[in-house]
Amino acid sequence: MKKILLQIVFFLSATIAMAQTDIQFSILKAEADGMSASVTNALDLKLRQVFDRNGAGAADLYNVFAIEPTISVEKIISTKDGVVLDVPIAQGELVLIAKNIIDGAEYYSTSIELEGESLGSKDKAMKSMIKGIKVTDPAYKQFINTARKKIEEYYSTNCAFILQKAKALYNQQRYKEAISYLSAATANIPCYDQAYALQEQILAKLGTKPDTVIVEKVVEKPVVVEKVVEKPVVVEKIVEKPVPAEAPAAPKCEITISMNDLEFRVLSCKGEPTQRRITLKAEYVNQNVNIANGDISLDVVIDDNGKELPRENKAVIANGSSYEWISMPARVNLKHDFYIVNYDHPMETISYMKLKVRNGYVEIRNLKVDWQ
Repeated sequence: MKKILLQIVFFLSATIAMAQTDIQFSILKAEADGMSASVTNALDLKLRQVFDRNGAGAADLYNVFAIEPTISVEKIISTKDGVVLDVPIAQGELVLIAKNIIDGAEYYSTSIELEGESLGSKDKAMKSMIKGIKVTDPAYKQFINTARKKIEEYYSTNCAFILQKAKALYNQQRYKEAISYLSAATANIPCYDQAYALQEQILAKLGTKPDTVIVEKVVEKPVVVEKVVEKPVVVEKIVEKPVPAEAPAAPKCEITISMNDLEFRVLSCKGEPTQRRITLKAEYVNQNVNIANGDISLDVVIDDNGKELPRENKAVIANGSSYEWISMPARVNLKHDFYIVNYDHPMETISYMKLKVRNGYVEIRNLKVDWQ
């Protein structure tokens, strides 16, 4: 139970730090009169493919940001196929609404025209239109980007309401939903400090919740007194075993992770003055079973003087490139080193780092360097 609880806390810590630009969306099942379950399931599967392809699909059951789809057939037209055959074509539209399933807020909607063959029933026409949806259509990427921007604007102008609703979820012990609800509260909104404090309070609540003990019916048993037989005392030789040294504590810093299916932590950050190199050792876990490879890159480093370091000072291979493509099997603890090389002064603290891991971004702030 305690192990599972620690995993929940580690996952929610990542969710707290989700950047607004990478808000994830759940897909709601389409509901319409006369629409069969097979059409609903086909549309649900296709939209999940679209949003996963664009890095916006949510796997967490407690995610509060969702897409509500509606599909309809507007008209049937006939076109010539070859010389003699008339092929009926169904023309319709797909409406997508980005919304919040907790407070019902609708952030943004769009309508996308669809087309497919209309041979037989209305269900077949809809399935044909769904089959024609291209996951690479830029209209979906544009919709996702605009929806994320609208969510940021909504949170910025409705801070008091957001906090009130999140506190209500907390009081109802709906902790995971409260965390997800607050995940879009980024540092550029007026109530960020209050939102962050509430998130920390929720994590503390999860981290200190005791295991539940169930006491079943107590059955008293008679005490059996056995005859005591004295036996000679055997004195064993005491062999002292070395006590393994505890692993060094991870350096304190603030970590922001953009994807809720990616875990990341800093193991150490050490400076080597003779080599003019700082090595950051990190551990991460890819929780997305649909992704087996990804990028590793060190994109931005800002030193303790507020100066951004150029590309030649950053590497993910010792004294090498700042980019690498590697295998990332799901649900495996993976480790990687990031390097700052040939710096102009031995900085005590790294003010800011931005790393790319898989298709997500990790931001690290105020990381102290341990000089050897």
